[in-house]
Amino acid sequence: MRAAVIEPDGSLSVRGIDDPTPGPRDLVLRVTGCGVCGSDVAARGAMPAGTVMGHELAGEVVAAGAEVAGTWADGSRAAVLPVFACLNCDACRTGHVAHCTNAALVGLGGGHGGFAEYVRVSADLAFPLPDSVPDAHGPLVEPFAVGLHVARAAEIVGGDRVLVIGAGAVGLTTATWARQMGAGSIVVSDPAPARRTTAETFEVDATHDPGAGPVEGSFDVVVDCAGKPGLLDVASAAASTHGRIVIAGVCYEPDTYVPLVPMLKELSLRFAIYYQPGEFQTVVDAFASGAVDPALLLTRTAPLSELEALLTRPHPDDLKVVVDPTL
Repeated sequence: MRAAVIEPDGSLSVRGIDDPTPGPRDLVLRVTGCGVCGSDVAARGAMPAGTVMGHELAGEVVAAGAEVAGTWADGSRAAVLPVFACLNCDACRTGHVAHCTNAALVGLGGGHGGFAEYVRVSADLAFPLPDSVPDAHGPLVEPFAVGLHVARAAEIVGGDRVLVIGAGAVGLTTATWARQMGAGSIVVSDPAPARRTTAETFEVDATHDPGAGPVEGSFDVVVDCAGKPGLLDVASAAASTHGRIVIAGVCYEPDTYVPLVPMLKELSLRFAIYYQPGEFQTVVDAFASGAVDPALLLTRTAPLSELEALLTRPHPDDLKVVVDPTL
């Protein structure tokens, strides 16, 4: 099969590698699309030679392991929670499969990912896609599951005033679920004019340019989806007394903050990453019912040959580019 492979010198080449074969509880999918994630850009340099990246994936079943063949027919379509997990440890039993003691992250060093024609995945963590969900939207289940996990971590309830910092995919999917959970108002803050314009299509109540000064008002929930030093202080200043802050942006640099402000306000601080199987099913159901429109997130579809450019020179205005290995 054709796949985008990281070579020993760190370069990416599209070349032939062996087709995957399923284990007893695995599926092999013909990949119909795999989204390019910011974590792919950040993690690429840490991936060993031979890695095939890509974790926001969906596809069509072409082979099933002996224990699941009766459940998954050839031609079935599935979105994938991109983890191999034991399903028996405490983390797995409580739904936190990405925190499994033996977790292997698909496309991030724990197995070949979706930037290939075919991929092996866990049948236990694959979710059937109804006919009403087109192939192009299958890879968007994963990023919307991220946003749902973040919104749930914030414990959003009806009437909450919500500030989302960062209008990338995580920020806008979080805003989407905040609306679904009954938020009274949603403000999205981002320095990029194009991203603020895009945020307006996600039914937010207002956008904010942080370059123009602090956001007005106070918020029951503040979610950092940008992952930059200094944003914890920004979030603390914007939060109301007894407000809730969730950190969902991945920050790779040391950060300091002034603890007096969150202490005086008695703020709660949580971190959120990954997702749970139930959240994937919720997203699939929302796509199928029309409650959530995933098309708002999709910037464009690209061939596998463009992946090198997408990872090394990502366009700042791209929200979500999906790679179609069949192109």
